[in-house]
Amino acid sequence: MKNSITTQIKSYLSNGPVAALLATAIWSIGAVNASAGGGNEGNPGILPPQSHAYGKSYSEWSAAWWQWAYSIPAPYDPITDQTGQNAAVNQSGNVWFLAGNMGGTTERTVTVPSGKALFIPILNFAYVGYPWDPIDQGYEQANDVAGLLSLISWQMDGATMACEIDGIPVRHLSAYRTQSSAWYTVTLVDDNVYANLFGLPGGDYHPCVDTGYCLMLAPLNVGRHTIHFTGANAYGFSLDVTYHLTVSRK
Repeated sequence: MKNSITTQIKSYLSNGPVAALLATAIWSIGAVNASAGGGNEGNPGILPPQSHAYGKSYSEWSAAWWQWAYSIPAPYDPITDQTGQNAAVNQSGNVWFLAGNMGGTTERTVTVPSGKALFIPILNFAYVGYPWDPIDQGYEQANDVAGLLSLISWQMDGATMACEIDGIPVRHLSAYRTQSSAWYTVTLVDDNVYANLFGLPGGDYHPCVDTGYCLMLAPLNVGRHTIHFTGANAYGFSLDVTYHLTVSRK
């Protein structure tokens, strides 16, 4: 069993970074490789859960999202940001990450360059291994992905979600559940919001796994989009987020 401080930290981490975003019904797939099978559940512009966008699976992009979230100093954190001013921090490549909040209601105005796919966890949980954790549980010592996932999966079971993009509901959100296929490492910066809340030193933390409901969106058309999403998980966390999104011409 974990000691009490580790349990408290992990409970908060599980309920903290939760994200959601979707897009309009008129997107172009562009350079995104959506040929890996499976349907998009009747949602044009949302890549199938089995697809590999820019060479990564949904589970690999989910790990990359958590690595992004831990890499940002607290003053620039896009999760606690209430306006959208930090949305571009540490973004690079063909895929942008978008974040939800720590719970409650948030309204953000964000500009995204054209041609960027968007990866968005609607609701997600992560297990983060700490160097001082006891290993009597065995999962960390063995890097047992299935065992680690068993500690957090129940918190996503029974989650409720709703998303609209320009007033169009996203269908069959439950089909977009993902979970880690391998453990990974996150690098926590000293001034990260979690480091500040719990006195965690900066450094590498592993093994990490996650589970949740995620979407990979093909690049949106240039122009304005309104995205509203709500979600609640079995642990009692809930959010209500609105994005006023502008896709620029670069």
